[in-house]
Amino acid sequence: RPQLPRATTTGPDIIRMAPRAWALVPAALALVAAEVDHLLLDVPASSKRCVGEQFPDDSLGKWSFELRSDGAGAPKGVRVTVKDPKKKLLYSTTLAAGDISEFPFTTKVPGLHKACLENRQTKPQRVALSVSQGFAVKEYGKLVDEHFGPISKQLDDAMAMLAEIATEMDMSLTREEHERDAAAESEGRIATMGYISMAVLIGLACWQIIYLRSFFRSKKLL
Repeated sequence: RPQLPRATTTGPDIIRMAPRAWALVPAALALVAAEVDHLLLDVPASSKRCVGEQFPDDSLGKWSFELRSDGAGAPKGVRVTVKDPKKKLLYSTTLAAGDISEFPFTTKVPGLHKACLENRQTKPQRVALSVSQGFAVKEYGKLVDEHFGPISKQLDDAMAMLAEIATEMDMSLTREEHERDAAAESEGRIATMGYISMAVLIGLACWQIIYLRSFFRSKKLL
């Protein structure tokens, strides 16, 4: 088998290349950090994909969409819709290549909110999607520092986190109450069915005794 020639690098060359390689590390890390915040979805041609996120009641939320497919200047072909748990349309837009769309909102109905991406093009499209909720939606960095200092920001963060925890606890208590009511209702139904079954069995037993007694008497066996 023919051997491919191997490139050799001398010690000084390695020393000269190292600074260039290390210079690319921050850019690579920044690229990785930017990609971690998004979910990349490949939507096949003429198809639809949906993702969902659980939101508590009266909570801040924000969906972000960015069409990263090639073809700048192409007609808009990816339709974005956001619906609440009751399938009510909250947001709708159409993206072209390079478009970025954000949808901040406050939940009115707790539960699973769905975002659907419908590709109307004849080739696959890639969409970067991100979702955030609660205090993470508030853009504190855009506020003026003299009116909103670091201490106030920390206090507001803590209050927002406490409010989210309280909301989650309320949701857990509500679910527990519903499950307890359902269990009590099921227990009552089971007890009622048991009483009915016992009454039917006792009635059948009495009827059999009466019938057999009359039968034996008619045959003069008793």
